[in-house]
Amino acid sequence: MTMTNSSKHLIRIAACAAVMLSLNGCAALAVSLAGAGAGAGISHQVNGTATRTFSEPMNRVDSAVLLTSKRLKIDIDTVEAVDNGQITKGKVGDLAVTIELQMLSSNLTRVNVTARKNMLMLDGATAQEIVAQMEHSLNNLASTSRSKTGEAESKDTRYTPTDTSSSKKSSARSKKQNTI
Repeated sequence: MTMTNSSKHLIRIAACAAVMLSLNGCAALAVSLAGAGAGAGISHQVNGTATRTFSEPMNRVDSAVLLTSKRLKIDIDTVEAVDNGQITKGKVGDLAVTIELQMLSSNLTRVNVTARKNMLMLDGATAQEIVAQMEHSLNNLASTSRSKTGEAESKDTRYTPTDTSSSKKSSARSKKQNTI
């Protein structure tokens, strides 16, 4: 009896599935057996939280949460204040969405978004999209505030490092001259 290529392929898949199922909770070993490509997918399912840090104050990021929720039709259930931040919980479709804001400094806010279908299933792609849409909302807020204050919209107010190598060289020369 000869096996076709598709039969061999099906047997290999079944064997891999049996090995993966027998590892029942040992994600590290399962990832090593699955290889680097499949490991990223397992890691994504195990930890489906999208994280991003914004160089914005928390109240501005919170405004972006509200704009994003409205645009994506996320129904907000609760907003709870916690130490150095807040937790916003809502629903979109069959997903429970949790958006955690953590104030790292007056102008630095970390965002963690989780979209959960049930106790075991996380939707990392939706969580990442919510974070991406929050960034879009922050950009809209920034352009709206610039246009209200009369500031040019194309002006970039972010910090850009300057080349101080020539000033460092000249100060080093002047130190040498002063020590003689």
